[in-house]
Amino acid sequence: MALILDSEALSALARPRQAPDRHRRVRAALRSAERHNEAVRVPSAALVELYRGGGTDEAIDLELARGYARVVTTGLRIARIAGHLLASHDADSTMAIDSLVVATSIRLGGGLVLTHDPADLERLATRYPNVRIVAI
Repeated sequence: MALILDSEALSALARPRQAPDRHRRVRAALRSAERHNEAVRVPSAALVELYRGGGTDEAIDLELARGYARVVTTGLRIARIAGHLLASHDADSTMAIDSLVVATSIRLGGGLVLTHDPADLERLATRYPNVRIVAI
């Protein structure tokens, strides 16, 4: 099992003043993952939603450099799972990154996905009881 951080969860860590409550909830999940020796992963696709230049990238890079989370790249297997998730839910590419986040969790054997907007991820994960979507 792994703790998967979507873009909003990573953003809450990198920018604690913007959403202090979310920041605290994500930090608590990280502490729990550490206590249970669970992996913490960030799908590389989620970074697309965060990297915008203009001085915003540094906060994300700094958070990733702390070393508690590893970025998981979107390889063929994750891409295939994500595509199948979209197809099985008649979803279009506007949900592509959400499907990649869920697919990452599926590929890693399940886990807990932290997100600020759980509706689409819950929809995509409905057939996977080992993938839990948690709102932060």
